[in-house]
Amino acid sequence: MNYSWQNVIDGNGIGITLTGMLIVFSGLALISLFITALPRVLDWGSRLAAGKDTPSTVQAGASVAMEPSDEEIMAALALVLHLELQHSLGEDSKVTISRQQRQGSIWASAGKMRSLSEGGSYA
Repeated sequence: MNYSWQNVIDGNGIGITLTGMLIVFSGLALISLFITALPRVLDWGSRLAAGKDTPSTVQAGASVAMEPSDEEIMAALALVLHLELQHSLGEDSKVTISRQQRQGSIWASAGKMRSLSEGGSYA
């Protein structure tokens, strides 16, 4: 097998390469434009769905504080209870391998694993 630039030219390699690069660049440019335009499109769609409200009235209405309902309070209490039980039962513990001074096979550390419960912040 002979490796040379003549084989690339004979097989239209340069044209195929440039065409592929153009396709990939065009796709990336379209994705970039879509990501850039997405917030404006979503804002326009939400204004249409809200009955052509202006953004200032939507923001003014969002600043009104509402008292949480009984269902929301019960959901928050259930979350705290779940996290407390999960922490007390040790389900969020880490399994680690104690480090040794010498470098050996990973199989030499079999049976030397220990469990460390993590006392991080929760809820």
